[in-house]
Amino acid sequence: MARNVLEKSDEDLRALREAGLSLLYIGPESGDDLTMQRIAKGGDFAEHVEAARRAHAAQMELSVIALLGIGMERSREHAEATARLVTEMDPEFFSALTVTVNPGTPLHKLEARGKFAVPEISELLGELRTMVDLARPTDAMFRTNHASNHLPLAGRLPRDRAKLVSLIDAALDGKIPLRPNYFRGL
Repeated sequence: MARNVLEKSDEDLRALREAGLSLLYIGPESGDDLTMQRIAKGGDFAEHVEAARRAHAAQMELSVIALLGIGMERSREHAEATARLVTEMDPEFFSALTVTVNPGTPLHKLEARGKFAVPEISELLGELRTMVDLARPTDAMFRTNHASNHLPLAGRLPRDRAKLVSLIDAALDGKIPLRPNYFRGL
């Protein structure tokens, strides 16, 4: 989506807004350029930031989507860079989904060759914790209510940051039950 925004002129974006388009979903999935290259995201950190700037200039709201578990061995870099990207994009909505491997996809082929594995739940929650703790949007509705996630959360960043981090820590400590796999809609 970032490239789609960048392919439009400022006049095109304003015309779309005047025609009623008020919310853009942009799914960089990661803020880490290497991770975005690996998953063929079709954009980099700077392009996503520029797309967000131009969308905001056209008076559009943004919903930014991150993907837990896609960073592979770059889990920490992925989580930290994604938090920085969310800060720079400054969306009104921010959500995280958990990577799912579907048959026939490039990710499934990597998994079959031993080059990808969905991380353990604790690592996924660690990525989530890092993103929530480090992201600094002005005022964003944050959710992990997608069926792919182990821990459904909702709150506003930055207002509810401490509460959200506390809930993630409690889940990591086994004090909050996680969504069972059979409820995860995979």
